[in-house]
Amino acid sequence: MAMDKTLLLGAASPDWDPQMSEVVADLEVVLGFRLFPKPAAEEMFLGGDDRGHAWLTLEWEDFEPFRSHPFNLDVTTSEPELPYVTSLFERLADLARYRVILLLDHACIRSTHFPCEAW
Repeated sequence: MAMDKTLLLGAASPDWDPQMSEVVADLEVVLGFRLFPKPAAEEMFLGGDDRGHAWLTLEWEDFEPFRSHPFNLDVTTSEPELPYVTSLFERLADLARYRVILLLDHACIRSTHFPCEAW
């Protein structure tokens, strides 16, 4: 059975206010495929290849961790799920530009800045 796989992203530096275009550019490198704006959808990008697909949305919320992680990346994959999303998490964390939370079936599994115990 497939798991829900989501990566929540936010700026690692309080001095950086990432724009959607910057996040899309970084994600295209990490994912290995292009993300395109969804017609008639505000702040949504999607794309994929034979390994996986991704949907990026901007979802501002007034409460944590969503306030500090407003970018929501949902992914699907034809590969083993846990290694695929763990690899994405590590590559995003290695950029040192983002706060990253990995959610599997809506549970916090790994985080660069947010304590999963607080989820």
